[in-house]
Amino acid sequence: MSNATYSIETEQSFLGCLLLDDTLRDKLDELDEEHFSNRYHQLIFKSMKELKSEGKTIDLVNIKAKLDTKKIDLKLSYLVDLTSICKTYSIGSYVNTLKEKYARKLLVTRCQDILSRVMSGDDLDLAIFNFENSSKDIFFEDSYNDDICSISQSVLDILEGDNTPKINFGIKFLDEVIGGIFKGELTTIAAKSGVGKTALALQIMLNVIKQNKKVLFITREMSKEQIIMRSLTKKTGINTNKMKSNDIDANEWKLIVEVLSEMNKNNLIYINDKINTVSQIRKRIRQIRPDLLIVDYVQLMSPEKNMNNREREVASISRDLKNITLDFDMSVIQLSQLNDEMKDFRPKGERPMRESKALFHDSNNVIFIHEPSEGDLERAARKLKQSKESIIKANEQGVKLVEIIVAKCRDGEKKYKYFVYNGKRLHFQELKEDIGGYIC
Repeated sequence: MSNATYSIETEQSFLGCLLLDDTLRDKLDELDEEHFSNRYHQLIFKSMKELKSEGKTIDLVNIKAKLDTKKIDLKLSYLVDLTSICKTYSIGSYVNTLKEKYARKLLVTRCQDILSRVMSGDDLDLAIFNFENSSKDIFFEDSYNDDICSISQSVLDILEGDNTPKINFGIKFLDEVIGGIFKGELTTIAAKSGVGKTALALQIMLNVIKQNKKVLFITREMSKEQIIMRSLTKKTGINTNKMKSNDIDANEWKLIVEVLSEMNKNNLIYINDKINTVSQIRKRIRQIRPDLLIVDYVQLMSPEKNMNNREREVASISRDLKNITLDFDMSVIQLSQLNDEMKDFRPKGERPMRESKALFHDSNNVIFIHEPSEGDLERAARKLKQSKESIIKANEQGVKLVEIIVAKCRDGEKKYKYFVYNGKRLHFQELKEDIGGYIC
């Protein structure tokens, strides 16, 4: 008896092979009780696994004894019949068939669940998100490649290949310390308000598209038009406020059109200001398949369900973004606010993260942007061999001294470097000379 979701004959044939040939016992590890639809077949399979773990031979006598001990009324003649309908050389085929039938059964169950959710009026994106998460065990069946041989080959391919599986930040310090933006990695950029989180993210985005990589930028802090204007400011030096007030001369118009044409050339930038849940992000990723996702910023995202605990909600969002890096084999950068309680203290470790320390723990890399306090300026001035007064004067003219701190690098060391942040151009630049030289 057989249909799309089970096959009694295949179950019988698989069990018969084990009763005939004990050397096939390792095939037991490829299946579970759930792969069998018949209750007696499940009990026989379980007894076989017990005999294997006990180091005993799997044969008719031992199986019958096991079943009798459990007071399971199954005649010996049925076990004998199992051995007469199988071909031991086909056991691999039996395993594959049972796995396929079970996958179909799971898929039917999950489809019934999503149908019920859709018909009851549940949010569509959430229904799809739940279906996708609950069905990973089906879609990823037998595609793990988790044996040492497969992993070693993958590592050798990376080491020998001309194309490394990474993207450059385009900021020398970050590329040297972290190594780049790698697939499967979550990077968090965190800072207090107004220090330049979005500006740094946009600088990275514009560097990434130069490498012919596609970027999906999710913005919940400002509109997509504002994001483009800020990108234009970075590329042209034209103040964003001038663009917003239409105070642009002919030469500036020409420059803006040229830069926009360049940015539009390969259609590599996608900016979305409507998406506010991870399920919606996953849907958009499936549509456009970006190389890098940037989320600005994580505390403004909404959870899939109300947990009545903001820390747990933010932790859930962060974990789901981490899962995106693995499920889609891509890179994710999430932006985060820091706690106001830190005041002007230099951020360190997990404590400064606003609303959830999971943001720090989930990340492969954590980058803090810190504007030194007046007390820190003394130390910075000595280290940079510059006067504190020149740093303060530059700050008054829109050029800030900031530290970019790699506070966590799972595959490297923690380091920091002083940068200048030009607020008018929304641009970070490594400090290599007197800070006054960066005023424009």
